[in-house]
Amino acid sequence: MQTLLDLAHYNDWANQRVFAASASLSNAVLSAEAKGTYGSVQETLAHLVEVEDTYLLMLQGGDVNSWDSDAYMERDNAWFAQRSRELGAEYQSLLAGANEDWLAEQFVVPWFGFPISHRDGLLQTWTHSAQHRSQILSELGSHGLETPDIDYIFMRSQEQEGI
Repeated sequence: MQTLLDLAHYNDWANQRVFAASASLSNAVLSAEAKGTYGSVQETLAHLVEVEDTYLLMLQGGDVNSWDSDAYMERDNAWFAQRSRELGAEYQSLLAGANEDWLAEQFVVPWFGFPISHRDGLLQTWTHSAQHRSQILSELGSHGLETPDIDYIFMRSQEQEGI
């Protein structure tokens, strides 16, 4: 269980570094088509958060069939940055009350159409976010911007240094 808690913590930390790196971008750069992303940097950040939000809902036993993706995606980057911070805490809280039986329970992701375990749902969520963080950082680098180090060990070294 500790490994999953560590991954939840890392995912939150890495997301916040990517949102911070994106915060200085102009609206033109945020909304411009970015090859290799989910449309644009803004759309990719929003998609990353939306997927984390919908998976959390499913992991909590909620129904995503009434999810209004269009309304969700209309929000601005500041809202998504804040929601990402909230989701980090919510995933860690979810895991704090979880056990091996819960991790083995299955649910169906409607867009995949087959059951996966809660454990696999968590891993899918975080690896999905990692994929999109790398796309965003690549796009930022292509604009000559400095990109943050988001290696797990870098996070741990900062924590040991009290940063």
